[in-house]
Amino acid sequence: MLSVQTKELSIKEEQTKLLSVKEAAEYIEEGPGVVRNWLRELKTLIPVIIGENGYRYFDQKSLDILVKVKQMRNEKQMSLRQIEDELTCPVPTSIPIATDATGKILQDLQTIKEELELQKNFNQVLVQQLKKQQEHIERQQEHIVSQEKKITLLENPIIQQDIEENLAKSRKTKQNFINEKETKQKKSGFIRLFSYR
Repeated sequence: MLSVQTKELSIKEEQTKLLSVKEAAEYIEEGPGVVRNWLRELKTLIPVIIGENGYRYFDQKSLDILVKVKQMRNEKQMSLRQIEDELTCPVPTSIPIATDATGKILQDLQTIKEELELQKNFNQVLVQQLKKQQEHIERQQEHIVSQEKKITLLENPIIQQDIEENLAKSRKTKQNFINEKETKQKKSGFIRLFSYR
């Protein structure tokens, strides 16, 4: 029978002390039948030491595994098959983060972000300069075209005279159209005035 004093043994004493199935069951607060069942079902996953008398004994490592099995069984509600899988291939609870590498990566990303922002600003200034340059080129082209027309007119006074005559005709036609419109409006207003009486 395991006394309270046995539980309070120092770690060194616990590592050297071997417990029987009954004592191990009392240590983890389970029945001996439960521990025997776990030994049968989980076979080699719970290491035991076979004594000269043929009995099975548990060292501290075995007791730690029994405590772990109890926690998985009671707290996590896992079946013995799931516990076997867990003990065979334990899933890491957390992935360690390499803080130095992560910090360097974050710093590199920040540097890249700043460089991209500078490139974006440079591109905007470049686009504005190109627009100004395009507008200047278009103004120059318009000036060149107007100068070519003037040169052509100076070289060919007949053409200039024809252009001036055409402009005069179009002005006259426009004035005639306006006069006719005004006359029609006056007549329709006069007719309306007498039609109401």
